Amino acid sequence: MCVCLRDLKTGQPAFFLQWHITAKCDQQCMHCYMYDSPFYESEAKNELSLLDCKSIIDDFADTLRHLSRKGSIYFTGGDPLLREDFFEMLKYTAKKNIYPIGIAGNSYHLDYDTALKLKEYGVFMYQISLDGLSDTHDRFRKSGSFDDALRGFEVLNKAGINSMCMFTLSKQNMHQLIPVIRLAAEIGLTGFDFDRIVPVGSAKNLTTQIIEPLEYQELLLQVNEEYKSLRAKGYKTQFGYKDSLWGLVLDEKSIISTQILVPEGYSLKRGCLIGFAGLTILADGSVMACRRLPITIGKIPRQKIWEIFHGSPVLNELRQFDKLEKCSSCANFENCKGCRAVAYGYSGSYYSKDPSCWL
Repeated sequence: MCVCLRDLKTGQPAFFLQWHITAKCDQQCMHCYMYDSPFYESEAKNELSLLDCKSIIDDFADTLRHLSRKGSIYFTGGDPLLREDFFEMLKYTAKKNIYPIGIAGNSYHLDYDTALKLKEYGVFMYQISLDGLSDTHDRFRKSGSFDDALRGFEVLNKAGINSMCMFTLSKQNMHQLIPVIRLAAEIGLTGFDFDRIVPVGSAKNLTTQIIEPLEYQELLLQVNEEYKSLRAKGYKTQFGYKDSLWGLVLDEKSIISTQILVPEGYSLKRGCLIGFAGLTILADGSVMACRRLPITIGKIPRQKIWEIFHGSPVLNELRQFDKLEKCSSCANFENCKGCRAVAYGYSGSYYSKDPSCWL
């Protein structure tokens, strides 16, 4: 994640978990960071038990109380709906007053009754991906998945759960980004955002799909004009500015003031969040600073969340942003830092410059 919530009352960032509770999935996308990674076999064979998951939720709730900070959990996978005890996990999370709860998954197992049950347990947002129009999306993910994604969005809208669309951007589909933005608005999605392909996992040989700097700058400007045009036409979809590099083409105040999918009582903190406000947990309990950066920093429930966040030698090394090439001397440093995962996947170095940055 490249955005986090900030409590409007205290000004403090909320602490989030991006939790990959299962490696089970109905798709095998060509750009997936889960498959063909050094962690996949362990995730598939050593999925945490429900008892372990509940202890992690307890640990997270205790951490938030200790910090006097709000916190959120985003359940993903694989597809979290493929985990048989998922609703028990949701129910337990809701009892701990952890909010908001978000889900990123597929649409295949999402029907109206399931969506109503998700809403009952406090799910604020459900994210489904579209990576292009029908033929392009199905080529990236699975035949028929485009049509089923649209069906899933319809179910979410009917059930009253915020419907979020995420687009993974590369040279192969950049020409369809604006058409998908228009589609998201026309079918009444609550939110839309996109992020760049990261050449790790199944995409490790796709470094040539990283968009060139000046070309990417121009695309961001075109996308912003499309956002403004759709808002002027009365569409209610909240268009996101997740990518750190937005801060190089738009004034930060203008980004934050636009409609973005945020729960009541929160604003947004932007820029790379590694070591700042959250952690990623894999299905086997391995912990990462960012799921798209294939470096483990700890293991739960053997270790405590706060122990890892404050005491991990690897994470403390990653926090040394003064080592970043180019970025550390940039005027946009605080709200950007580039994408550290893209930099790592492209060059093999976490500290190298973001390959799509034009400065």
